[in-house]
Amino acid sequence: MKASVITLHTVDNYGSVMQTYATQQILKKCGYDVEFVDYWRRDNLPANRAEKMLESSTLQKLKPLWSMNSFTCKAMIAILKMILENRKSPMWRFLEEKVQLTEVRYCSYEELEANPPVADVYITGSDQVWNSIWNQGIDRSYFLDFAPAGKPRIAFSASIGREQLDAEETPETKRLLEKYSAISVREQSAVELLASMDIKSTLVLDPTLMLEANEWRKLASKPKIKKQYLLIYQLNPNPQMDQYAEQLAQKKEWDVIRIGFGRSDRRKGGKCVMLPSVEKFLGLFCSAACVLTDSFHATAFSLNLGTDFISVLPGRFGTRIESILKLTGTENRLLTRYDDFEVVDKVIDKKRVKEMLEKKRTEDIQWLMQALNV
Repeated sequence: MKASVITLHTVDNYGSVMQTYATQQILKKCGYDVEFVDYWRRDNLPANRAEKMLESSTLQKLKPLWSMNSFTCKAMIAILKMILENRKSPMWRFLEEKVQLTEVRYCSYEELEANPPVADVYITGSDQVWNSIWNQGIDRSYFLDFAPAGKPRIAFSASIGREQLDAEETPETKRLLEKYSAISVREQSAVELLASMDIKSTLVLDPTLMLEANEWRKLASKPKIKKQYLLIYQLNPNPQMDQYAEQLAQKKEWDVIRIGFGRSDRRKGGKCVMLPSVEKFLGLFCSAACVLTDSFHATAFSLNLGTDFISVLPGRFGTRIESILKLTGTENRLLTRYDDFEVVDKVIDKKRVKEMLEKKRTEDIQWLMQALNV
């Protein structure tokens, strides 16, 4: 039996790539051959990303050179596109080594509809696949509207990332979801939102939490860091969070290690580990004294690995973090004030968290097997 899965695997984000890998491993345990649809949203294509790069601070300084006329502008975009097409991020290298993708690369819903992957079951994977803000509208690809008629459609730990939809998108969303034979989502707010449309769904863990901690530790590369450190994994600009990290590290006498994505991260406090491999990324989480993050997946990995953590809600789409903290009884690790340095000492009942994850993991795998009719 073969499962065709579509998810947000092309985003240069550790969490997105690792939930893709976890989904593959879970489905393999259920006895399925797994293939991920190599679907690229238009904004993630190298040509479009190249245009976005022109907005970076470095290239803005060089704007007098590349913006002299339309030819120099197009030439700069062509150069950037070539660089993007030939440069492989550590996340993409991990995907190529660990995850089975379709031989065909799809760049539009129309291409998928004209030549859909052949499979026995079609699955919408995890991450914010149904967030119409990220997807710049309702993307029918992530709703499996390309799947052949009569083939089962399942949503496995899908995410909306929002507490409500815009009124104009509700009818179309409902129409698409009614074609599914089984739906599971990863945040309580999504369960409630779908229920308001008379769509039944089940709350399940994020796929990264459905793999046991030891399965991740086997992939991890241990960092060569002797002193205790505070690990910063930050996805959104937040000067208050930056300052808080430095003050907390001073109070605890920890080094600061920051996982970096660009030059701006190098200018912040502490040592910046720029774009580590997925294996090194995992190793940094395994060995940290504490993780400070505004990322859902970083919170999830900390919980799974038994690493102390402090979560900060991002400016938007924070329902996922709130949901997993409530589920694990770790709401006391949510930072709500930047003068609160006692949160780091609040107890995490790690035995209870581990037992809860084991119980929920078993329940969720059972749900998946029933949805697959295994």
